[in-house]
Amino acid sequence: MIFVAVGTQFPFDRLVRYVDEWLMTHDVIEPAFAQIGTGDYLPKVMTWDHFIDSKTYLEKVKQADLIISHAGMGNIITAIEQQTPIIVVNRQHALGEHRNDHQADGLEWMAKLDGVYTASTKERLYDLLNNQYELKSQQTQQLPQRQRLIQHIDQLIANS
Repeated sequence: MIFVAVGTQFPFDRLVRYVDEWLMTHDVIEPAFAQIGTGDYLPKVMTWDHFIDSKTYLEKVKQADLIISHAGMGNIITAIEQQTPIIVVNRQHALGEHRNDHQADGLEWMAKLDGVYTASTKERLYDLLNNQYELKSQQTQQLPQRQRLIQHIDQLIANS
């Protein structure tokens, strides 16, 4: 499932519309759910709710194969903890989506986190969505290092 979460403080119609429009033009088998906040855009192909309680939020996160979110640290931390890849899209002050551009300022360092992918444009978001099955969570990105460690330990045991 694709889970879109825009938070509760500000509307983020642009993000909800982008994902909804992408879903309309792609044969996506799995369902998509959006928490749309106070936004005016109502998704046409995603199921949605304006707000969800914390229990429902966690259920959606656990069901999700991919999370698409505003640049809220709570969503990012939860995605990392649940080992679910997350695409973070920043609100833009110039579009009236936020009081300032602090979310854009944070995208660069967010992109350095394992399992966190950032998109500041529709094109970048669509590129990530087109390749969503290649996006890795934090756990799977660390798998090669873990595998090498296991092999090294196996060698030590075999040689002792």
